[in-house]
Amino acid sequence: MMSKTIEPITFTVPLSLAAHDIARQCAETSQPKKFKQVYLNTLAVYAVDYYLRLMGFETNWENSDSRDYVMLNFLDVADLDVAGAGKIECRPVLPDSQTCHIPSDVWDDRIGYVAVQLDRSLTEATLLGFAQTAAAEIPVADLRGFDNFLEYLSDIEQTPTANNRSNIPKTVNLKHWFEGIIDETWLTVEQLLNPRQVEMMFSFKNAITISRGTPIDLGMQLAGESVALIATLLQSQPDSEVDITMRVHPTGSSNCLPEGLQLTVQDETGETVLMAESRESDNFIQLQFSAESGESFGITVALGDASVTEKFCF
Repeated sequence: MMSKTIEPITFTVPLSLAAHDIARQCAETSQPKKFKQVYLNTLAVYAVDYYLRLMGFETNWENSDSRDYVMLNFLDVADLDVAGAGKIECRPVLPDSQTCHIPSDVWDDRIGYVAVQLDRSLTEATLLGFAQTAAAEIPVADLRGFDNFLEYLSDIEQTPTANNRSNIPKTVNLKHWFEGIIDETWLTVEQLLNPRQVEMMFSFKNAITISRGTPIDLGMQLAGESVALIATLLQSQPDSEVDITMRVHPTGSSNCLPEGLQLTVQDETGETVLMAESRESDNFIQLQFSAESGESFGITVALGDASVTEKFCF
């Protein structure tokens, strides 16, 4: 006896003139080359906002990055803030497409990703499903069904730490550095290192180079000493792959790293692919590698039982 195929639960939202007015207003404030991207993103957010408010959730679209005209010029963003839960990303899926593209701009600070398929005439948007974590491309067939979405949001709302942003792993998007968008926790090398250390840093010509660093706190393991992780990015042409040098330098009064300090690189699966370890009297350790657009990786600085990991994508 043949079994019936169970169709996934979806929800279709009509895209009214009001929806297109909002999309047009947002798109017209962006750069001309981003008009279509912003327009489609806005329609996707409108559909999710419509659905959630219909289901009794409180949303705050006005204070989301997808309504911030400055952010729209720099980022491919389609976020919607859900009160008491956090930000969800609403990604448009073109007609007949079998995958949902999630740009690296939005791989952090999100509680989930909703795929919204737009019809050819842009009169309807169908909420296909969602994913809890990001990937460059997610097959539509792999999305979680929408019958689980409201329960998922409700569970997050009831979690006491739902609004504690420190509980959401933060990923440093290195593409943003080339656009001048750099988190305040990443300082210039001049702010972290002494003039002699800065002088010894590599200098590159005929390339776009950026160096930033952040203090690393390994607590009592460092016995009063301090170190900093310095990231140097080398890109020969815009939008090409980037060459990355990760260094750990002593800061403060110390000229040498503590012996046995480790610097490691992990790939997207968390597997260690590169490692360096300080020896007696080393004044820095470093690792060099390349990253292509859409790649993510982790950098860990460890000494004894203490470790600090920073997440990155490009």
